[in-house]
Amino acid sequence: MKANQLILLLIFFSSSQCLVQAQDRPKLQYTVGAGGSHDPNNMLYGLNFSNELNYRLGKRTSLNAGLLFYQSIGSFENDNFAPGQKNRNHSSGFFINPSFKYRLIQRPSEFNLSFALGPTLQLGGEGYIANINFFNPEDGPNLASFTDSYQRIGIFAELEAEWKTKNPNVRNAVSLAATGFDEYLRWYVHASYKIRFGIGKK
Repeated sequence: MKANQLILLLIFFSSSQCLVQAQDRPKLQYTVGAGGSHDPNNMLYGLNFSNELNYRLGKRTSLNAGLLFYQSIGSFENDNFAPGQKNRNHSSGFFINPSFKYRLIQRPSEFNLSFALGPTLQLGGEGYIANINFFNPEDGPNLASFTDSYQRIGIFAELEAEWKTKNPNVRNAVSLAATGFDEYLRWYVHASYKIRFGIGKK
């Protein structure tokens, strides 16, 4: 409930910023990114690739439409069910992330620190192996595979640092984002490097 109220508050603040900063023309930007991801729920690490369209509302505000793909590639844990067994747990998903972004810091050097918040839709899932032999451990593990498919809505939050390049139409950025579900914000954590291209007028 608190998350929904925060989103409504940010939407209201966005509208007020549009009125205050009406002298600025909107600017359209396209962003591509890639980086590493962490699934703390399953102790997995992986890669992410993202695309994002940014529509600037005012000097400090913008609306963003993002699409991120995540795929795990390994585990931080080694299962001890059998000697030499390789951990086969995995998770992946497409994340559709519409968000509102606000620049917390905006320096004359064109270094910007921004925070974005919005809903996320995950289309994906996870698979894992578990020992279901609870009553006779002396007989050794009885392993079973489980698969969960997700089509769920959660919360997306991102902190991003952006700076200019020699090309005035291209900017670099790094970000730390989290997607949360079922009242757990850090279900997935993504650290990414981004390149942003200007499309519209300033």
